[in-house]
Amino acid sequence: MKQPPLEESIRKESKETVLIIREREALEIKQLEEACAAEIEEFREKAEAKGQMKIEKELSRLENKGILERKKLNLCGLDDFMSRMVKEAVRIMRTDPRYKTFLLARVRDAVGGIRAGIEVYLKKEDLVFEKEIMEIVREAGRNSDAAIHEDSAIQWGGCTIRDESDGRIFNNTIERIYYRKSPMIRREIVKILNEGGFSF
Repeated sequence: MKQPPLEESIRKESKETVLIIREREALEIKQLEEACAAEIEEFREKAEAKGQMKIEKELSRLENKGILERKKLNLCGLDDFMSRMVKEAVRIMRTDPRYKTFLLARVRDAVGGIRAGIEVYLKKEDLVFEKEIMEIVREAGRNSDAAIHEDSAIQWGGCTIRDESDGRIFNNTIERIYYRKSPMIRREIVKILNEGGFSF
């Protein structure tokens, strides 16, 4: 049986309306999916860029740390090198006749400024200079109150002189002289090494 034209028209219009609504829904869903995909891609790109920045920052920090560690290692090597060179220089110096002159001059300098009560401390091997040291003390007019002692704390040489009357100590050990001059020595060694192509 044929449907009345009005009913058929309503059905047709309803179908078209449903079809239009479905097409709109499909379009809106597609647009939402595209917007979501764009947001996800933007978030991914931002996260990737942020992650890359963090990685680069961390790599830069590690590179700087590596450079500092290498410099520290070089400086430790420099310290070892300096220590070996100084010990060798001291060993050679102690066999040089000028060492005795140096030692006696240090005693003479200190004794001249002490009124009374002189104590001279020497490395064990330097006790052989006792006679010359006592002669210097006698020349200064302080023979009666002078004493010479071995000092095991003096490793390289030189002397320590104690003024008993004023409580002053004149530290003329090679260790002390080296300690005072070591920054200058270090600069000179670094300069020589840098000129030779070794970098820090």
